[in-house]
Amino acid sequence: MIDQTARCPKWLIERIVDCGGSISFHKYMDLVLNDPENGFYSTGRLNIGRDGDFCTSPSLGNDFARLLAIQIVDWFLDLEKSGTKSELLSLVEIGPGEGTLSRDLIVAIAEISPALISRIELVLIELNLGMKKRQEKVVNNLEGINLRWSNIEDLILRPVTGVVIANEVLDALPVERLVFTENNVFRQGVSLRKVNDEYFLEFVDLSPTSEIMKFLQNSNSLLNIEFPPKGICDRWITEWHCDLPNFFGRLSRILINGSLLVVDYAMESRRYYSAIRKDGTLISYRNQKANSDILKDPGLSDLTAHLCIESTINYAMTNGWKFMGETRQGQALLALGLSKFLFSLQNISSQDLSAALNRRESLLRLVDPTGLGEFRWLAFQKENSDDLALSNRFLEEPIN
Repeated sequence: MIDQTARCPKWLIERIVDCGGSISFHKYMDLVLNDPENGFYSTGRLNIGRDGDFCTSPSLGNDFARLLAIQIVDWFLDLEKSGTKSELLSLVEIGPGEGTLSRDLIVAIAEISPALISRIELVLIELNLGMKKRQEKVVNNLEGINLRWSNIEDLILRPVTGVVIANEVLDALPVERLVFTENNVFRQGVSLRKVNDEYFLEFVDLSPTSEIMKFLQNSNSLLNIEFPPKGICDRWITEWHCDLPNFFGRLSRILINGSLLVVDYAMESRRYYSAIRKDGTLISYRNQKANSDILKDPGLSDLTAHLCIESTINYAMTNGWKFMGETRQGQALLALGLSKFLFSLQNISSQDLSAALNRRESLLRLVDPTGLGEFRWLAFQKENSDDLALSNRFLEEPIN
């Protein structure tokens, strides 16, 4: 039965026809998000914030950056103490979104450690021209800071020392979807069906690739669970972040020394690959609404898939990174002093009450265990840094 909401736009019809009439879901997700002329990200259609497609932690105000900056300053000072020979310490953000997090981090770092700011350069890695233009409007007014856009390939040729931030980035990497049915496994694909001169999208089952079969063979050691789990339904679907090994491998080559912080939707393998999670974690977002119909509005909606914590850590550790630790965002921000921010609101005058209440609401949303507080912070250190022990304040006990 055709889903009437899964109408296929002309540009995507052409892409699928050029590929022979069907494509893998991995290819589909890449096209609808990153196609240079029509993708949700590359065209700049993505709108982040309270009135946009979805909220991120930085879009709720600058408090997220002010707290995160405390940890970043610690890492920069650790690098300084290690006697790094680099003239500049680089703050690299992968997929900077609107640019607000980078801007607010620089402002906060300047407040926390004024002497440090002159040594810092801000490097933004953005593949999509539409988003880059929006970032320019936000960060170009920063004063007293070295600023540039780059790509991973150029940074590999001229690696830096510093801190890399990937905030809500990896969940948007294209994924393979695996379909288990009747003791067989398939690679989920997307195909066209023509009905009354109109084209619709539909799922099809494709033969699994050798890479998928290798993932399944290594899954027990990779995930620390039996995979697929016992008791799955007749048609059980899940995701595999097949691009993560290459992502971590390339990213490790841009750093001489330093750290990487991944902040994203993530869960343990036992939850990720639970028998009751029969449709995986993929979800579509548009206009603050989540939708499980992931073929609806291609190129006009965001698509996101949770990370599996165990496989993410494994892929990082086998591609140039040491794992330093992970925790939920709520615990991380409390460890960095969020409760002090809340306490300071008690001294707000009655004239500023409305602003104080809005700020309080935003702070609580950052640690809400049913929302942004459930995000995971995963920290890694460049593998060749055996003589340097980076401090991780965000993993400590919360500050009262």
